[in-house]
Amino acid sequence: MMAAQDDPGSSPAPGVCNPPSAEATGPDPEGHRVDLYLDLGRTLYDAGASVQRISDSVRYCAHALGDDDVQAFVGYEAIEVGRSDGDRTQIRMHAFREPVRVNATVLQGVSRMLASLGTGGATHEAVKSKLQALRDLPPLFPAWLTVIAVGAACVAFAWLNNADHLSLWVVFIAASIGFAAKLYAFPRAGNLYLTVLLSALVASVSALILLPFSHTATADIALISSILFLVPGTILINGGLDTIRDHTGCGIARLTSVMAQLLVITGVLLIPLSLISPEPGGPVILSLGLTGILISAAAAGIAALGFSLMINMPLAALPGCVICGGAARLIREIAILAGIDPIMSIFIAMATATLLAFLIGRITHVTEVVIAVAAGLPMIPGLAAIMGLNGLFQLAHPSALVQSALIQTTLQSFLYAVGVSLALIAGIIFPIIIITRGKLRI
Repeated sequence: MMAAQDDPGSSPAPGVCNPPSAEATGPDPEGHRVDLYLDLGRTLYDAGASVQRISDSVRYCAHALGDDDVQAFVGYEAIEVGRSDGDRTQIRMHAFREPVRVNATVLQGVSRMLASLGTGGATHEAVKSKLQALRDLPPLFPAWLTVIAVGAACVAFAWLNNADHLSLWVVFIAASIGFAAKLYAFPRAGNLYLTVLLSALVASVSALILLPFSHTATADIALISSILFLVPGTILINGGLDTIRDHTGCGIARLTSVMAQLLVITGVLLIPLSLISPEPGGPVILSLGLTGILISAAAAGIAALGFSLMINMPLAALPGCVICGGAARLIREIAILAGIDPIMSIFIAMATATLLAFLIGRITHVTEVVIAVAAGLPMIPGLAAIMGLNGLFQLAHPSALVQSALIQTTLQSFLYAVGVSLALIAGIIFPIIIITRGKLRI
């Protein structure tokens, strides 16, 4: 299903709307109002909204315009809106593809527009005009700035995963080139998985060409850090939310899309990682002092900022994204220093960051999901995943000598990476489910 965000907690509650305007009453033989509701659902879907947000937003807007019998049905490939008026039912459907990018600015604009309907004077033309204006909005940040920000975010991620300084410039250049290729490829490729494939190829080949000139000892970390921007974090979280909220078909379809993208990314990395042939090892948890913890928090904040620009985050929410990213890393490091299990530490850190994102969302009208995902991406277990992949490649090689130590470190790394990933997902999903239970999501 749809991937992306849930609404900010500042949304009006059901029934808060003033009485509908006079133009909303009476028959609508041409179906203009049902077309409007379908247009609203399409706009939200294209910007990366969750299934519940689309359904709740359509019904909320319909109620504000005087239509109380309107339903929206969202599937992975189409959205259908129905409006009943007495014994007459009008149905409209629109087919679409899964969006490649989340647009947080459009989601914020829709949320503010729906909130304003509660002040009275809501009209069909006003809503239609606002939706058109939101769709016509150019990207908030120029492409060159977003490319640089994504490159810097991947550099911060590489540093957080113990990449040496010699490799950081390689990560910046390779990630920037790869993301620029993604921006160029999708309008022409027209396919999500082909876009992921081309972007991963460009980024990994760029890194592979540049690495010999860096003389780095952490080439494997640099290589994988260069394609971090391709991880579909928002789709993953939305898939989990949709499944838990009983939108099972859409949720499973979305999670399947995430797995397919990760398989494409992993497949692209097979050849360059085998050429680098790093030594395998178990996951490393470094104990940092106070200065190291503060520097790690600052690096995580920088990474969260870069990923926020990638999803067209509104300016008002950018400081909050940096704060959430830095706070999550800070809490994780302090918890590990206090002797708490690393996986539990990550869950605590992400749950706290999600609660903070919820508060920021109430102020900025930006859904907490996108803020939390931007903050959580720097916490992805990149180093453990790298070590697990390296061990797997060595075990799969025809001439490999299978050793118990290699099997042990490979399994340990993979299991740790899976545990951390699940802790990240749970740390975002569970607080949202608990806080928003029974609330209208618009």
